[in-house]
Amino acid sequence: MQNCRKTKILVTMGPSLESRLNEAINLIDGVRFNMSHSTKDYCEKFLNILEKNNIAKVMDLKGIKIRVKKVRLKNKILKERDKIVIGKNGDIELNYNINTIDEGHFILINDGKVKLKVEKNENDKIIAVVIVGGEIKEGMGVNLPDTKIELPIIDKQDRGNIKFAVEKDFEYIALSFVRNKDDVKELKDIIEEYKGDCEVISKIETKEGLKNVKEIGKVSDGLMVARGDLGVEVPIERIPIEQKNILRIANKYGILSITATQILDSMIHNPYPTRAEVTDIANAIYDGTDCLMLSNETTIGKYPIEAIKVLNKVAEVADKHYEEFGDRVCLEVKSVDEGLAYAVYELYKKLNCKLIITPTYSGRSAKIISKLRINSKIIAPTPNLKTIRKLRLVWGVNSCLMEEFNDIENIINACRDIAKREIKSGIYIVTLGHPIGKKKTNTVKVEYI
Repeated sequence: MQNCRKTKILVTMGPSLESRLNEAINLIDGVRFNMSHSTKDYCEKFLNILEKNNIAKVMDLKGIKIRVKKVRLKNKILKERDKIVIGKNGDIELNYNINTIDEGHFILINDGKVKLKVEKNENDKIIAVVIVGGEIKEGMGVNLPDTKIELPIIDKQDRGNIKFAVEKDFEYIALSFVRNKDDVKELKDIIEEYKGDCEVISKIETKEGLKNVKEIGKVSDGLMVARGDLGVEVPIERIPIEQKNILRIANKYGILSITATQILDSMIHNPYPTRAEVTDIANAIYDGTDCLMLSNETTIGKYPIEAIKVLNKVAEVADKHYEEFGDRVCLEVKSVDEGLAYAVYELYKKLNCKLIITPTYSGRSAKIISKLRINSKIIAPTPNLKTIRKLRLVWGVNSCLMEEFNDIENIINACRDIAKREIKSGIYIVTLGHPIGKKKTNTVKVEYI
C-alpha cells in the first residue's frame, strides 16, 4: 500500500534521476519517458525496477514538433525590427511547409523567447519582421499559434515507439500536440493493431487542442495540462483559467488528469522551492488534478530527490484540506457506474464511512469513485497486475492484487479481510459487479467491523 498522500506523483526519467532512482522509488507513482530525448534502449534499462515496484510507465511520444532546420545568419542573433527571410535558401529554414503560414501570423521560436510576425508569404518564402529578438539555433522548437498545422500526428519514429510500448507493457502513452479527436483515435487504432492495452493521455498544448478539448476528452483515457507549449500558444495570463477548464473536463468525464511543466522550476538549480511554486502545487490539487508531473526537475535538475520530497510534503498537506478548498467534481452521469459513485459518496457522508473497497478488473469503477474526492481511503483490489500500475496515477486510490473469484461471496469475504487489515472498527463500503464476469459495477454493500 502507498502512503497517505492522495495526489499522485509522475516524474520524468533523465540523467539527474537515473543514478538515484532507488532513492526515489518509494516516493513516486509513475515514470515518464520523453521520447523527444529518450530511446527504446534507454527506456529498457529501467523497466525491471519499475515493474518490480508496480510503478506506472508512461511513454510520451515526440509528436509533431516543428523545429528550426537551418540558420544562415552570420551571428545567429535576431534584433527587434530586423526583417528576415524564412524558406529553403533564406536566413532561417523550418522543417515544415511554410505555405500554410499566412500574412499576419506569428512565428514563435524557443518557447516564445523570439517572436516574428509574417509580413508576406509568396514564392515559397516568408518575409517576417522581428517583434522580440534573441539567439536562434538549429533544432530550437517553433510554435505557430495562428496556423492550422498540416502534419500527421504520428510519424514512423512514433509508430516504432508505440510498438515498443505495447511489447514492454507500458500502462500509458501520452500523445503530444493533440489537435482533435481523430488524432486520439489514430493512436488508439495503432495500439489496437499491435494488440496493446495502453491507455492514451492527450496533452493539451495548442490553441487547436484547447478549442477541441471536450471532444478530445470524450475519446481519451486522460488529459494533461501541458503548460510549457500551452504558455507559448496562448497568452500567459490565460494559463490558470485553461488549467482549471482542462482539469474540470477530465474529471467530468471520469478520466485521468495530470498537471505538468514548471511545477518546481526553481529547484532545477536550488535546493528549496519558491513560495509561489508551493502555492501553485496546492492550487493544482484544489483544481482537481489526479497527478502532478516533474520534468526538468528530475531530468537535468541538480536536486531531483529534494524536488520529489517537496512535492510529496506539499501534496500531503494540501490533500488533507481538499474538502475545505477543493473544486467539487461534477461527473457527467450517463451510466450506472457514475450513478453508483454518487450513491457511494452519499453513503460515505451520511454514515461516516472509514473505507471504500472497490474490486475492479479494468480500474474504471475506482477512477470514477476517486473523482468525487472521498476523504476516506479507497482500495481497489484487482486480479490484473497492469490495473494496479494504471491506478498508481489515480487520486486517492490504493490498489492491491486479489485472486480472481467466480463467486460474489468469496469477493465479499476477501474484501472483509482487507477491511480488517485497514480499520479496527467502523463502517466500510464495498462496490460489486453482479453477475460476475460482466465487468460492470452495479451493486453497493455496506459492511461493519
